[in-house]
Amino acid sequence: MTERAARLACVALVAVAMVGGIGATAPGASAQPTDTIAQTGINPDDVSMRITLRPNGDAVWAIDYRVQLDSNETTDAFISLRDDIRTNESQYTGEFRSRMVSTAATAANTTGREMTIRNVSVTATRQQLPQDYGVITYTFVWTNFSAVDDGTLRAGDALAGLFLDGETSLQFAWPEGYALDSAQPEPTDTRRESRIVVWSGPLDFGVNEPSLTVSEEPAPATEPSTSTTTASPDSGLLGSSPALVGAIGLALLVAVVGGYLYWRRDRSRAPETVAGGPDPDTAHAASTAERAEPPADSESKTAATADDSGSGETPAGSTADTDSAAADAGADGSAAASDSETPPWEDELLSNEERVLALVEHEGGRMKQQEVAQTLDWTDAKTSQVVRKMRDADALDAFRLGRENVLVLPDEELEPGEDE
Repeated sequence: MTERAARLACVALVAVAMVGGIGATAPGASAQPTDTIAQTGINPDDVSMRITLRPNGDAVWAIDYRVQLDSNETTDAFISLRDDIRTNESQYTGEFRSRMVSTAATAANTTGREMTIRNVSVTATRQQLPQDYGVITYTFVWTNFSAVDDGTLRAGDALAGLFLDGETSLQFAWPEGYALDSAQPEPTDTRRESRIVVWSGPLDFGVNEPSLTVSEEPAPATEPSTSTTTASPDSGLLGSSPALVGAIGLALLVAVVGGYLYWRRDRSRAPETVAGGPDPDTAHAASTAERAEPPADSESKTAATADDSGSGETPAGSTADTDSAAADAGADGSAAASDSETPPWEDELLSNEERVLALVEHEGGRMKQQEVAQTLDWTDAKTSQVVRKMRDADALDAFRLGRENVLVLPDEELEPGEDE
């Protein structure tokens, strides 16, 4: 078994040992790097700690340990580990739960809040990021992780002094309806619309760090209602007799219905009036028609058109069907356009490295580094840090083109004259 395969076989134990570093929360305690805690040189390629805060102070944790499956031995070892986790989940969660209970007890003594660990679970999956990775994820609920004070959440004191090595990131997400007040130290990445802040290692937090404060946003103001259910003294008969109001309403209804029936009867008798006897309007129309002297076949066509128009069924129905079809087509087009508006690299669940890979892959496998920074709205320093980390992990290649740095996927071939 190669060192890579041995590293993978021990990843579950490393996961348990890794969390032991969170326990360094007591005043004066110093955080330790992952490999020192584990007392072994075996580590996952990437560790992501994602903490989702709840309004009641609890937090949902998800710790991802990623191992790149870049050989047959590594892949076979991960598949064997995944099957074992599925068969003996309690064996993997038992030691993890014990360590986290100890960690929460230490944090409770420091913060003065009673804390418990609940609902521990573990999963093992394979993911394309876009390269093949094996991912082991531990999830659990940490109660009273945040301090709650009149609509304000303060989180991070339970992790004071935590150390993040170069392959580890810490992410805080806060509930909908809350706004970010402060985050210390300055996060590596802040996404206010997605309600996320991220710190990437290597980073040694201070005694009062990390620290995140969010506050509940005020509800939108509503205009007071001006309606009233009581009648004023001057409201007369309408305000003094509900029965009278009902009688008047019924009379109005009868009048409306009677007027409508009279109008319908008058329309139905209109042709008879024209055919049966002269009236001023009819005589004037006939005189005009005689002066115009239209051909007989024209009169026939005009009568046919009038009959069709009088029925009103076929043209109106056709128009309604056409309008409905056009409306449906427009709605489908709008929905399709809406679905295609969000580019893949803007997915809030992706890490910085995954966003870069998705963007470069979308651009055909190569892209200038400056364009990556502009598209992702990053600083040059942050872009360089992420790219350097990806190149060290062989997840990305680069070459110089004049004064520009061009990023390419590992499976892209360099053109003649392009140097890495």
